Amino acid sequence: MGGSLFPQISVVVVLQCGSKAFRLALARLRAQSVASALECIIVAPSRKELNLAPEELEGFFTHRILELGPLEGEGAAKAAGVAAARAPLVAFMEDHSYPDPCWAEALIEAHRRGDFAAVGPVMLNANPGSAVSWGCFLVFYGPWMAARPQQEVRHLPANQSCYRRDVLLEYGSRLSEMLQSESVLHWDLLARNQRLHQEPAARVYHLNYSRYGPMLFEYYLSSRVFAANRARAWGIPRRIVYALGSPLIPLIRWRRIVQDAARAALPARILRRAFPALALALVAGAAGEALGYAFGDRRAAERLMRFVRNRHTTFTPRDLEALSGL
Repeated sequence: MGGSLFPQISVVVVLQCGSKAFRLALARLRAQSVASALECIIVAPSRKELNLAPEELEGFFTHRILELGPLEGEGAAKAAGVAAARAPLVAFMEDHSYPDPCWAEALIEAHRRGDFAAVGPVMLNANPGSAVSWGCFLVFYGPWMAARPQQEVRHLPANQSCYRRDVLLEYGSRLSEMLQSESVLHWDLLARNQRLHQEPAARVYHLNYSRYGPMLFEYYLSSRVFAANRARAWGIPRRIVYALGSPLIPLIRWRRIVQDAARAALPARILRRAFPALALALVAGAAGEALGYAFGDRRAAERLMRFVRNRHTTFTPRDLEALSGL
């Protein structure tokens, strides 16, 4: 570190409790090539919920556990992590995301090379043996399977990307709202003439649901939260137009997913296997968006956080076994 007083990057992880999936993710964070320059910030209801051994938090520049009590929304929890961060760059990571060893270093270098407000990684499927897993992955992260040319980057993978902290702090009290659905934040950054970048050298493996129930429930809720946040400042006529147009979303998204798969050279057989899960997820998402545009959140964010609390129980032994092959 050369005696530096501050870390180069702060990584914020929001979670409700400890789990095997999270411990494996934390191990990937300790294995980062720049771990000694990395601040690990864990936002959780309490330290006791995590049940971490001291050695699991060794090797970082520093670490902090923010005990916030019951988490009512992901945006507020992430904003608390940003406020506590000491580094000029803040990256988000999920408790079921597994970055390559050079992930953090690649994000830092990308920010050094260009004047970017945010830099995102290439996303990969951590448990590719399941057709449902592929459907889940393509719906949530299909646009980032391969790096896009700079001029095509309109948004980045949520909960996986890295921001300049000063840019985030400009939102003040609105930061919680903007971090609740990061696509809305990305579009607002572009409207402010900020630049986004997807970095090919930063790679993250994402563990996906391999069962229909959890996948459909989360995508419905996250889609409703997204639509409610997107339409927060809209008038009623525009909300109605978007709500009535929501049934077209599965067709639009399917076309884009096919294009993304072709761009990433994903074998056609995988797309065929994933189609049933994809179709159901897209319908669930369209329903969530329609209700979000028409009626707002209606506590969907709180329901999503309650679901996330037990998300680790939805992963199967086979899902976790797949992580050993990364």
